[in-house]
Amino acid sequence: MLPADMPAIAGNKPKDQSLIAALGAVGLPRELDRGELLGRDGSDPVAFRFVLREVPFCCTVERPEGQPVLTLTGDLGALPYTAEGTERRRAMQAVVAAARERSGLDWQVTPQRQIQVRGGISLPSPLTPVAMILGAVTLLLRALPFLEQLLQTQEA
Repeated sequence: MLPADMPAIAGNKPKDQSLIAALGAVGLPRELDRGELLGRDGSDPVAFRFVLREVPFCCTVERPEGQPVLTLTGDLGALPYTAEGTERRRAMQAVVAAARERSGLDWQVTPQRQIQVRGGISLPSPLTPVAMILGAVTLLLRALPFLEQLLQTQEA
């Protein structure tokens, strides 16, 4: 049985209207920050994780000032010790420095020698799964050339 607020597409379809046109007439998807997904007041964050080229990423969507903002964080692994490979360490540091300057994202080497990337982007309302994925992809496209260089340098 369909929820009361969701129209029965097949039942409402005029004889001359295609199924695709009927699907398009249903309307915009519900906003994710309504109901129980984000809690009653819409303040709880939404998070999802994925792996790209064996690098774990996490995305969190929050509303710090009412507008949805997606934050992407990636953990690119450890910077090698100097004894493990001086040239490789320098090359990776150079890639991180270039990424800091050119990507518009925050690239860091933590005190534990972990390379991390972080970035944020405002999302449109209503907050939908498509908007969240597009926000994550937008940030990933900024990081991708540097991510590829770091992975090639790590493998060398």
